[in-house]
Amino acid sequence: MLVLFVIVILVALALQWYSVRNASDHRAIHYECGPSVRSCEPGKEFFVYSTVSNSNLRSSPVIRIDEHFPRELEVLESEQYSTKLLTKDHRIYRSTVLVRGKQKVRRYLRASIAERGEYRFSYADFHTGDFLGFKEFDYRMNNESSIVIYPAAIENDSLLKAFCNSVDEIAHKKQLLEDPLSVCGYRDYTGREPMRSISWKQSAIRRTLIVKQFDPVWQESVCIALDMGYHGDYDMHYPRQEVCFSIARTVCDSLERRRVGYRLFTNAIIADSISSFTSPGGFGAAYSKILFALGSAKNGEVCTSEELISAVCSGADRQKIIVYIATRRGETSLRAIAKAKQLTGGSVLPIFAEDLLPGTAEEPGGEQEPSERRASA
Repeated sequence: MLVLFVIVILVALALQWYSVRNASDHRAIHYECGPSVRSCEPGKEFFVYSTVSNSNLRSSPVIRIDEHFPRELEVLESEQYSTKLLTKDHRIYRSTVLVRGKQKVRRYLRASIAERGEYRFSYADFHTGDFLGFKEFDYRMNNESSIVIYPAAIENDSLLKAFCNSVDEIAHKKQLLEDPLSVCGYRDYTGREPMRSISWKQSAIRRTLIVKQFDPVWQESVCIALDMGYHGDYDMHYPRQEVCFSIARTVCDSLERRRVGYRLFTNAIIADSISSFTSPGGFGAAYSKILFALGSAKNGEVCTSEELISAVCSGADRQKIIVYIATRRGETSLRAIAKAKQLTGGSVLPIFAEDLLPGTAEEPGGEQEPSERRASA
């Protein structure tokens, strides 16, 4: 009996030594986590795949994993995870895995994100224990995957109709957008096209209203200036900046649909200086690049409104249409519009977020910078 007891003790000590060694050595354990798509529309479902692999021949110990996902992630399905925690900065999902030698264990979430921005699936905390439960080893596995959510298009018929009518009126006067002798196709009538674009012959054949599609006669005839500078009303500045991104996306959609070439300038925080993008229209690769930039941009500005307008108007054709997008009417935004008209002699179409997202009355004192408002509060 004593011999059996000694053998049991020795086996337990051997297992304990082996488990401690195995649990403390995580060089063979690898972790990857990321979304199934690089970017997508707000609210659209995607999968988040989490993979734990073991490059060693021996099995790993039982691993408890705390994965840190973006807090804004709305999880629709998570059956492979046992515990969910919500903190100030993250949405934490906990699971337990045992990875055999040369094996991969893959789990997934079905989720969506409703708000514009770039979201990172940053890291996971791993926890392993020994055979007898005396020791626990903790280590972190970093991860750099991310997803970009595009700004939502604005479903505002009055805004779209006013913008389209203004562009049509200017285009008709200056013959910038379409050559009436060059019809390249037909599409369904949406209610925003001018009556002169309707093909009555095709409408009679198809028994629904059909409009003509024209070849552009002047590419890059429209220039979009997305001004993210501060123009007053500090409490509403951030939400109105988000509306500005949506306005820019909606304007781009309208021009892409019409196959009108355009150029977008913005002082939003995308790079270290003013960012510019060009698209020929037609929802091609250039449009996807613009959507990605608008989605990943940070709130704030890299230069003043005057510097942005100077970049927009440098070398600009005097007959170019400039669409100016800003948070609200203020001294700096009105000066920017006047400067654009003076430098180009063209038409400026201002669109302000305050018309879609009204706020409180402006406090006396004009357009203070956000830092000055915080200091005086």
